[in-house]
Amino acid sequence: MLEVRPPKGSFGAEVVGVDLARDSDNATLRALLAALYEHRYVVIRDQRLGKVAYLDFGRRCGRPIPHVLDHLRMPDFPEMMVIGNAEKHFENATVRNGAAFWHTDQSYEAEPASATMLDAVKAPGRGGQTLLADCQRAYDALPVAMKQRIEGLHAWHFYGAASGRGREHVASPLMNAEQTGRVPPVRHLIARPHPVTGAKALYAVAGTAYGVDGLSDAEGEALLAELKQHTLSPSFQAEHFYRVGDVAICDTNATLHSGVPIDLPDGPGSERHLWRISVRGRPAVLDQP
Repeated sequence: MLEVRPPKGSFGAEVVGVDLARDSDNATLRALLAALYEHRYVVIRDQRLGKVAYLDFGRRCGRPIPHVLDHLRMPDFPEMMVIGNAEKHFENATVRNGAAFWHTDQSYEAEPASATMLDAVKAPGRGGQTLLADCQRAYDALPVAMKQRIEGLHAWHFYGAASGRGREHVASPLMNAEQTGRVPPVRHLIARPHPVTGAKALYAVAGTAYGVDGLSDAEGEALLAELKQHTLSPSFQAEHFYRVGDVAICDTNATLHSGVPIDLPDGPGSERHLWRISVRGRPAVLDQP
């Protein structure tokens, strides 16, 4: 039977006792989604999904998003990407570590991602883990005066605009004018209600946010920097080390995440190969009997 185990760190949960290839009933999926919304990050252990079954599971969680970097989409499965270090294009360190900065997936789109999932096909013995920050708890912990200050404010977002700061890596670059044209600047509320639960969280205050509507450039950057520093407090962070068979899902409405940089493989046990699916929209199962 499905069991949700409490987190060992500050947030997140481990799920065992479910086989996503077979346990596809609505009750199981609702239980998984409930755990995701409660803990913001869940890791479903010991899965053996092929690409077709994994994509089918993703579609039940929302509408899969073909990434704007279409040259990195998985052949024959354009709604999926490989996150790893062994394929030819990962010889380029900027591409290999293109998610090694704090961000929220698809926050640069008008309808951003609601969840991102990673299926660990190969997991290295060191490096390649994921860092996460709980933006819902970070919002709850803000002083009342700051909550009042940011209420109703919108941040401007553009692909990778705030990556590469400090020790962070830069986002995998947009390659041509066509890709750039697909992702014009967009606005999102800074204190954004969760589309399912209604709970407010600090939304995407790192990675893509580069200004605040109605504030000067300097004021907007200072406010975003303050909120990012607050959100990345160690008390709001968790870290996941992948095991083969993990299906890790983060609620992108209420988290930031960052990949940990990884080198090229140098022998057995050093390869990383994760199948990524990001979805948007409300899962249909929540409205089904």
